[in-house]
Amino acid sequence: MSASFRTCIPCGCTFLALCAGVGSILAAGQGNFLLSAQLILVSLILDGLDGTLARLLRGQTSFGAELDTFVDITSFGLAPAVLLYFYPGGLQTVPVFGLALAFLYVMSGAARLSRFRVVDPYRGQRGYLGLPITTAAGFVAAYLIALESPSAAAIPLLSLRVGPLASGFWVAVLAMLLLQVSRIRYSKPTKNPKVLMPFMVCVVMLFIPAVAIYSAAVMFAYGVWFAFISPFFFRRFLAHLPPEEELEAAAEHGGNEEDEP
Repeated sequence: MSASFRTCIPCGCTFLALCAGVGSILAAGQGNFLLSAQLILVSLILDGLDGTLARLLRGQTSFGAELDTFVDITSFGLAPAVLLYFYPGGLQTVPVFGLALAFLYVMSGAARLSRFRVVDPYRGQRGYLGLPITTAAGFVAAYLIALESPSAAAIPLLSLRVGPLASGFWVAVLAMLLLQVSRIRYSKPTKNPKVLMPFMVCVVMLFIPAVAIYSAAVMFAYGVWFAFISPFFFRRFLAHLPPEEELEAAAEHGGNEEDEP
């Protein structure tokens, strides 16, 4: 297999992820909020797949790593912010605060991605520095898919405007935006098949109206656990890592982490 072919396949997957992110923005603008949320998750799957393909095919390139950053800010920074703004009862109903939160959402994602390239010399070997941008995006998409599911009408507490779930949702989103620019380190669950496979199943279930709300509940709970609880357990892993000198040397020769969030 030629080198150009090995690099084209993961880059093609990355471009598809970018198209899904742009499609999500367009769908939200047209009022198709369910499709918009689903396309964010499609982009999330493709974003994880391109890095896996690059490693399997030995097609990691600097171009692919940089391209992945543009996909991330589009699909997991801009798209969720636009979706939250235009969704009925969303940010546009609170003119000043809503607009500020939409801007903050994008700025937090941009700062998170930029800092990964500049500040983290280990390129993910010591976990993510700050909450991955994909976590908040998946959290938002799963909650809005639950709101759009046929079973949502039977759950009075499920709302984006009022009630404890709505309040908890907005507090969690704001906290995640702050955690994205924090110095807290997170693990890389996408490399663990025990986490990746159930996650893929949950994403597929979100496209099935009859069970979408149950899958959304699982993803919602996982987002809360990963963002606010998992760092306490990850410290045990950090304590058993090789010396920083070895990690730094590995980072210099290990290529780019294309599956960075």
